[in-house]
Amino acid sequence: MKTLFANATFMAVTGLTSAFKTPDCYMHNCAFARVMPMKQSRPLALKPAPSEMSARDVTVRHLSNMERSNESQMSIREQIQSLSDRIRAVQPTPQENLCTKMVYIIGSGVSPTLTSLSLNILSILSTADVILIDSLSLPESELRLIVPTNCTILNVGKRGDRPSMKQLEIDQLLLTQAKSSRNDIVVRLKGGDPFLFGRSRTEIETLQSNNISYSVIPNLSSAIAGPHFGGIPLTDPLLGANSFAVFSGTTAAGTCVAGSTLEAPLKPRNWDDVHVDTLVFLMIGRLDKLHLLCQALTSNNQRWNTDTPCGVIQNAGSEANQKVWRSTLSEIVKVIQSDLKNDENTVSPAVFVVGRVASLNLLENTA
Repeated sequence: MKTLFANATFMAVTGLTSAFKTPDCYMHNCAFARVMPMKQSRPLALKPAPSEMSARDVTVRHLSNMERSNESQMSIREQIQSLSDRIRAVQPTPQENLCTKMVYIIGSGVSPTLTSLSLNILSILSTADVILIDSLSLPESELRLIVPTNCTILNVGKRGDRPSMKQLEIDQLLLTQAKSSRNDIVVRLKGGDPFLFGRSRTEIETLQSNNISYSVIPNLSSAIAGPHFGGIPLTDPLLGANSFAVFSGTTAAGTCVAGSTLEAPLKPRNWDDVHVDTLVFLMIGRLDKLHLLCQALTSNNQRWNTDTPCGVIQNAGSEANQKVWRSTLSEIVKVIQSDLKNDENTVSPAVFVVGRVASLNLLENTA
């Protein structure tokens, strides 16, 4: 997948060769490539013949070869822990690391690979006793490469209309695991950012009311990265698009935000009163909900009309599974349905973008 550059006042995604480039603290650290000055050339030093090498030279070379051999035999988890230990040796220890028991509420970002996670997150996962995961784009098989062999992974995620745990049940399960004498490090691993439609509040309040130490590690949300992976910038000065707003496409009751349903009547929102240039919707993968939303947006045919450009990005960030559909509010569902097989009725997980920027494709000719 192409490397993206998101220009915003609070984040920067850079195309470094380093595997660890995701912000992992509230300061939204940004990684920047640094060009080192060229050193002056030195005369070429010829290596001594084996017969001229001292015993010390032979010993040093042997130990160096042994160290490289040992590193190649280390597991990914052991290499992460080793690298983390070296960094901590020269950096002050964060206050939360002084606690013997800790709950980490972590956002996993968007991209479905371990290389998209920061070293801080990988280090925490490599010591976890139990992990409660959402329905992530990151496969559990990849998590198993870095977590301890005795780590328990519990799937508590929600996806579409499939049976899933209630939020209250998740809160209590997290509390039970945090209180268990068997667990020192408990991780709540969420998709995207834990504070953006992540339902983190009740989990944190449960921990707070029981005086349990916790730490929150934010990450990049699909509301930002999803459109960019699809080549759609959320703002563009040439189009006069200077603002955007993010909405959940599904209510807490599981209904569409667009309007009323028989199961749970809702007061429809007047979308003409939303004075931004671009709309972004998460959790809108079901095509019947998407259709209702498009109808609601165009009901007055004013600010948003049937010809307004829009786009849907499915599995954003996945090189093998990402799909992007572009059309107008009146045609987008038909375009998707014509492309699906076996009468599928969902494209979850998906991001829906509405506005003039959706007509752009800034990744069309990139390698």
